[in-house]
Amino acid sequence: MRKFGSILAAVLAAASSQAGATTISFRSTVVDGQKADVVKDVKLQGDMRIREENFIRRTAGKVARDRVRFRLRYGLTASLLNDMTAGLEMASGTGEQVSTNQTFDNLSGQKAIWIDKVYLKWAPKVSEDGKVALTGGRMSNPFWRTYSADVVWDDDFNPEGFAESVEWYLPSLGGIYFANALQMVVDEDSTSKADQWMLGAQLGAEYRLPLDTRLRFGAAYYEWTNSRINDFGQNAAQDGNRRAAGSNQLLNDYKVGELTGQFAFRAADLPVRLQGTLVRNTAALVREAAGVGKQGRNQTAYQTGFILNEASEAKSWETGYFYKWSEMDATVADVADSDFGNGGTNRRGHIVWAAYNPNDWTQLKAKFFYTGVISPALAGGRDDINRLQLDYSVKF
Repeated sequence: MRKFGSILAAVLAAASSQAGATTISFRSTVVDGQKADVVKDVKLQGDMRIREENFIRRTAGKVARDRVRFRLRYGLTASLLNDMTAGLEMASGTGEQVSTNQTFDNLSGQKAIWIDKVYLKWAPKVSEDGKVALTGGRMSNPFWRTYSADVVWDDDFNPEGFAESVEWYLPSLGGIYFANALQMVVDEDSTSKADQWMLGAQLGAEYRLPLDTRLRFGAAYYEWTNSRINDFGQNAAQDGNRRAAGSNQLLNDYKVGELTGQFAFRAADLPVRLQGTLVRNTAALVREAAGVGKQGRNQTAYQTGFILNEASEAKSWETGYFYKWSEMDATVADVADSDFGNGGTNRRGHIVWAAYNPNDWTQLKAKFFYTGVISPALAGGRDDINRLQLDYSVKF
């Protein structure tokens, strides 16, 4: 992250030394009778990652895969008058809702850049003990999430719609309390009135406990409207959910409850985060499957594990381990983690990684997934996958 002002000043200085140079300026307005710039501050930020990825298929007849990929993200945030912020982020990828990766392919054919975020945010300064915010556009996921919560939300998923958040420290109750809400536009069809939305809400709290420990947890509810009327118009349909034959249209309703928590403490002077997420689709239906007969609701998912230390500063490291179990219709597969097996739901297995930061702006990371299908009969057979990712990342 770097101040845009210093960059802009250098550009203007160079431009002013040339004849006929054009001066760059932001819009101004009048506040209390005085001229003021609408833009108070602009920050640029970005990151790039190179990844070597291997798919090791443990099921006979399935083909192994090796690929090299990159991810580029860059953008700016502009602080405006009246406690407003405007944000824009561009990213590489193929237009998928859960990935900004792009594979080296097609005889070095050129790659596309997409709008990954574009939003307006209003965050008035109301108190030293708390904060509130209203956001509209294509934004970062507004819900509080741990790593274990990727059983519901892929980390790269940026919802489109409207969000509200509040977080407040209440000394009389001994903790920090927060609430988040999202009205996400899922799909709008010009030929139907059955537009699809995801309406979500989350309540949570954080407490400082004895021996320098902390407990933070949240309870959320996500309701997907008209999920069986049409498909979502998604660019990528992930494995797992039962769908109508020959289409991406779901055969289930999704009213998903989620409990997520993190207990943080120190062991041998190293920070440890124990995390867990439990998910249940309260609207899952019993379905008939051709050649299989009546099947259960397949409505539960969970993920639990730990992260030891934190790779953030120069010469720092971390390691983590998680176990995930995600049944077929526990949640909407198309926004769940895309790296676990082939992504989506109806999969169980182990995740382990290690990361090291040579300095505070670069990172080396190795991550391994050992996964298998939970219900092979409903998934068209077994597809047990080991997946290895080797990453080198740079922040700028």
